[in-house]
Amino acid sequence: MAGPRGTPEPAQGAGWVIDASVTMPWFFPDEATPFTEALLDALGTQQVWVPGLWVLECTNVLQSARRRQRIDAARRAEIASELATLAVHVDRELPDFVVLDRLAASHGLSAYDAAYLELALRRGLVLVSLDPALIAAADQLGHPVIHALPL
Repeated sequence: MAGPRGTPEPAQGAGWVIDASVTMPWFFPDEATPFTEALLDALGTQQVWVPGLWVLECTNVLQSARRRQRIDAARRAEIASELATLAVHVDRELPDFVVLDRLAASHGLSAYDAAYLELALRRGLVLVSLDPALIAAADQLGHPVIHALPL
């Protein structure tokens, strides 16, 4: 579900589940694409959800970028502050073990990726990702997914 040149088409009245693969390029210019920039621009028009692990994943990306000297400590702290102010809803409900395990096992996903899919399914939200395995799993389930990858 992508518009011209891979830009997302917001679904009216719907919400999105976004993962770290589309979030972190907003803060690293060498990773940004027209697709990820359009997602950032659309944040104000969509209700955006993330599982609690998104906070951990984004923090891990920042720590890794600092260790690899892609960013300095001041920029790391600045990005963390910007992430904290994004208009996203962090889902506080833990996924059911059996459901999460079934999704991960049947689609070859990590438990982390399965958590994004589980949230999208449970809340009836469109999944937004750049992760090929996660996109394929959503497609296999017939669940709406916005992406910019050729499948």
